[in-house]
Amino acid sequence: MTDNRKIEYAEIGIPSTTVRQIELDSSKLDDQELPQFSKEVPFSSKKWERGDSVVVEHRWKSSLCSNMRTSEITFRKGEQLEAIHMLSARDGVDTASHLQGNWVYIFRKTTGEIAKSLYNACSRLQAGLENVVGWLKTVLGNFYVISKVERVVWTFDKRLAKHDSMNYVETEDLVEGQKKKLCEMVVKTISSLHSKSMVLGRFTLNSLILTNDGMQLTDLRGLRAARKRAFCVDEFKAVMQYLFALGMIKQEDAYYSIALYHAENEQGCSEWYKERIGKTGDALKVTNRMQAEIF
Repeated sequence: MTDNRKIEYAEIGIPSTTVRQIELDSSKLDDQELPQFSKEVPFSSKKWERGDSVVVEHRWKSSLCSNMRTSEITFRKGEQLEAIHMLSARDGVDTASHLQGNWVYIFRKTTGEIAKSLYNACSRLQAGLENVVGWLKTVLGNFYVISKVERVVWTFDKRLAKHDSMNYVETEDLVEGQKKKLCEMVVKTISSLHSKSMVLGRFTLNSLILTNDGMQLTDLRGLRAARKRAFCVDEFKAVMQYLFALGMIKQEDAYYSIALYHAENEQGCSEWYKERIGKTGDALKVTNRMQAEIF
């Protein structure tokens, strides 16, 4: 008999400990900046406007250069991206960043469809999610979605902590009160997202940007509509288990987060409980069952 819970968990795609370690190891290869010895520039460029967007196309001569060279870039009017035609990162790298003026732009590799969809949906995304301001296609055909960090921030991602305005932080640097506050912000943001029947698709601390005003979720490449509300609850459970494994949340503090999540996603939690038990239950039974499966 097929184990439905395993299938649903795979749908969410929250990385296991083993997968996270593999991703961590592979990221060391991605985080290699290339020196820009070359003074290459496009031999021709074309720019036009489309609604509230600016589109710039570049043409290049044949070259052995392995840097990210822009073939096409689309971005919001007012963004400082027009002059970016080459980045000091290897074309095909998973994540890169670029300091332009007072802003840091983050480039994350994805498919063309996802990059364009995230860009088009940016204005409808809720507070607490990253500010997607554009997308680009490289000479080698790789697509990147572009987001913008607007102020001095802190990040758990070493690949991004190379600019003066982006400070690297580890979990060990946070005191208990800060960990608790951060987990509350994560739960509130995910609860709001799930209330719209959307799932992140993946979650790690690398996906968080901390600001003086709160936090943002910055890696939205796995964002999608949930086929069933129960999938949202499974993602919430996986996020809670991940935070608990890292020592970010204590078991005695988790029930508050579960109750907070249930209050904003009561229908989804009820559907999830009925799938598990085969009958409906009140709020106490539902939240107790969620806590039991998390821990």
